[in-house]
Amino acid sequence: MTPISVVVPGNEQGGAATHLVAFARGVRAAGLDARFCFLSLGSGPLADRLREVAAVEHLPASPVQAIRALTVRMRAQPPDGLWHAHGPRLNVLVATAARMADRRWVSTIHSDPRKDFLASVWKSAVLTRLNLTALRSASGLFLCNPAFSDLVPEKPWFLVPNALAAEPLPEPAAVYRKRLRSQLGIDEDTPVIGMVARLDPVKDIPTAIQAMVHLPGVHLAVAGDGAQRTALTALIAELNLKDRVHLLGHLRDIGPFLSALDAHVLASRSEGLPYAVLEAGYFGIPNVMSDIPAARGLIEPGRTGLLFPVGDGAALAAQIRRLLDDADLAQKLARSFQLEILPRFTPARMLDAYLEGYRVLGAP
Repeated sequence: MTPISVVVPGNEQGGAATHLVAFARGVRAAGLDARFCFLSLGSGPLADRLREVAAVEHLPASPVQAIRALTVRMRAQPPDGLWHAHGPRLNVLVATAARMADRRWVSTIHSDPRKDFLASVWKSAVLTRLNLTALRSASGLFLCNPAFSDLVPEKPWFLVPNALAAEPLPEPAAVYRKRLRSQLGIDEDTPVIGMVARLDPVKDIPTAIQAMVHLPGVHLAVAGDGAQRTALTALIAELNLKDRVHLLGHLRDIGPFLSALDAHVLASRSEGLPYAVLEAGYFGIPNVMSDIPAARGLIEPGRTGLLFPVGDGAALAAQIRRLLDDADLAQKLARSFQLEILPRFTPARMLDAYLEGYRVLGAP
């Protein structure tokens, strides 16, 4: 079998990190550990999580040193080996090393590369261009969303579903509901809407905050961190919502948080295939999602969740109100999501999609 080297950013902590951990679990469950080598650029949350399910080798965090180390490794391995990059930085580094060592490489596109760096003007201008240029030299692309297939139209691409690898919580949901409300300093019966998202413009958290203006007595809790924290804190103060909108920072164990919610919201302007929606559904929480391409196949309005127009806080508030006012609807949406959507997103299905892509690319 062709050896596969999977190169990942050690400090990743979003949906791509969950994708990679599920991938590693699928590899182990299939008994393919000897075929796959996981390499982490630097240390961080993803490197720590991967070490729990796979052997992980480390690359220097310095880009120049990482390229040198990758080039040496590539030249030392059989020429038919395939190198698999994840994330914009790794695309650039692996593409550079692969060119120097004359090796093949592929990439998984977790999110729209044209919107990865909206929080920074210079990164959006420079790193986006570097990433897209690097992708042109890839042998093929794995996509979490077919909408990204126009990125490099001349390249073969393969759709890879995200995989949910969540596990049941040890206590009933009522315990986590009480605990979260105690942490927020509010009554036990207070409605809490949640978001799991990094604080980045592409997640459009301001729309969710603005929705709270139309929902007196309802609280919003956001699990995630990022460059927009200062701006979001200012918006919360401007709208007089300091008592009802809570920025909780990054939570590694997201299950207890999701289980405590009345509804989960994703207001993003662009997504690959959002893990937060899958995870919320797994824990029996109904989803309200912006009507973007990534929602297709996840949210059938009125059956597996609710949709609202991108950027429309009043419309989002109206959909949240529907769920809060109709417990039967909320329960029906969550149950249908569990029965109809979640079975399509398993580590085994993800691994099968990758293996088929490798086979087509000549790496059986």
